[in-house]
Amino acid sequence: MKPSRIRASAVLCYICLLSFSFSAAASMAAPLSYNELKSIAQPFPEPQPGSWQYEQKEPGQTFSQYKAGRPAVATAKRRVIYVQILGRMSDSQKTVVDKAVEYLGLFYGLKTQTLPPLDASVVPISARRIHPMGQRQFNATYICEKVLLPSCPADAAAYIAFTAEDLFPAPEWNFCFGYALYKQRVGVWSLARNGNPDDPDEAKTVLRRTLRIASHEVGHMFSMRHCIAYKCNMNGVNSLEEADATPLYLCPECLRKLNYATKVDYVTRWRKLEKFYSENGLEDEAQFIRKCLGL
Repeated sequence: MKPSRIRASAVLCYICLLSFSFSAAASMAAPLSYNELKSIAQPFPEPQPGSWQYEQKEPGQTFSQYKAGRPAVATAKRRVIYVQILGRMSDSQKTVVDKAVEYLGLFYGLKTQTLPPLDASVVPISARRIHPMGQRQFNATYICEKVLLPSCPADAAAYIAFTAEDLFPAPEWNFCFGYALYKQRVGVWSLARNGNPDDPDEAKTVLRRTLRIASHEVGHMFSMRHCIAYKCNMNGVNSLEEADATPLYLCPECLRKLNYATKVDYVTRWRKLEKFYSENGLEDEAQFIRKCLGL
């Protein structure tokens, strides 16, 4: 054998050995237990003036309280997350929504299906307003109660609308990122305040914000209340700054609620999420999931 071939073979063997070693280490890694997950969870921060918890003073929700409240859960006959685009969207916004649809399936361990778009005319003039800053807003409560709830598919574990329009839930509210009904499995959220997906400098931030609000609102559809136990996807937020400081992942307490609601396997879910985060440049989230997997 020629020296060049010997060197090439040696390099190939070394690469194969590295690959085998990594695979072996991954297969032997032990995912973290509930108590170990608690040990790496970040405590809920002290509420500051202007923050959601400072303004709302919510009581939180333990896992025991969640179970006792007879939450909405996925069943053998309701295991699909339906996504509905409401009104016009740019091609780049639709691409972000497609990513969010994929993500929701991985996050909740359920099938997802996108329905044909709904024209904005389903929201009447009486359920619209012009914000003092000039943007048009749709009434999120009307959309949930009058548009989504009457047409919620029978096999829907959750039925969600995405819109590029800004939202408000009630006249006294300035705006909301999203809104959901805790027991009726319907909700709506907006891309309006997430940034410009056509700007390369903003694209990843827009995606992350959309993934966070999408997974957060579906959590509400499974009757999860805002979390005040740890830093968690289910923390309430009052601003983009507060939203951006909130993790995409669930805390140990809310992870138990998710398992109760959908029976998703933790390890399978983590592996799929780690792959999604890595492929979409969300390295901080991918690294946290690796910790959960014990890697």
